[in-house]
Amino acid sequence: MMKIKLVSVWNPKGGQGKSMLALNLASASVELGLKPLVICQDQQGTSMLYFKGGKLPFEVKAQIPKQRPDADIIFFDHQASDWEVPTPNLIVMPLKPARDQYATYIDAFKRAKSLNKDILTVVTDGQAHRADEKRTTQALKEKGAFVIPSSGVFSRAAEEYRTIFDPALNKAYKINERRREISKILGRILMEQPTTELV
Repeated sequence: MMKIKLVSVWNPKGGQGKSMLALNLASASVELGLKPLVICQDQQGTSMLYFKGGKLPFEVKAQIPKQRPDADIIFFDHQASDWEVPTPNLIVMPLKPARDQYATYIDAFKRAKSLNKDILTVVTDGQAHRADEKRTTQALKEKGAFVIPSSGVFSRAAEEYRTIFDPALNKAYKINERRREISKILGRILMEQPTTELV
């Protein structure tokens, strides 16, 4: 039986890009011929809204299936204010580099590290013209963080409940750069050992 890779996209702070990352990482998985599943654990149901829009090439569920799903990789889109460190070993932690957002990330990061979790930090929506955000982004990048700059293509995709991998956005400004950034994160995820415990 093939194992399923489990990935938690987690940060207790709201508005950091958890749903955006979960959905776009799932789409990047489709590009590689994998079968992803997104489990939306966010009460706001952002990922479910996208799925109901009918433009995603994968399934989104509101809870963990009772039976083993037909999937190669599962992305858990965690809700805001959830301070319980996720069970899967691999955690993708998005954060916006503003000072007040960074403080919550550090606290959550330390909690996860104390449980020996493998954490991939992703800086999202950084504003290069803001000196403090630029410094934070550079410091995290030097420690191995991935960086996804602020880009209108994400807003455009969100307006239509698409991911940036949707062919409808093939001509969007710098779309190939944004897609490469997401695919690079997925590549790092796929290097990790898979697991099958869906709890």
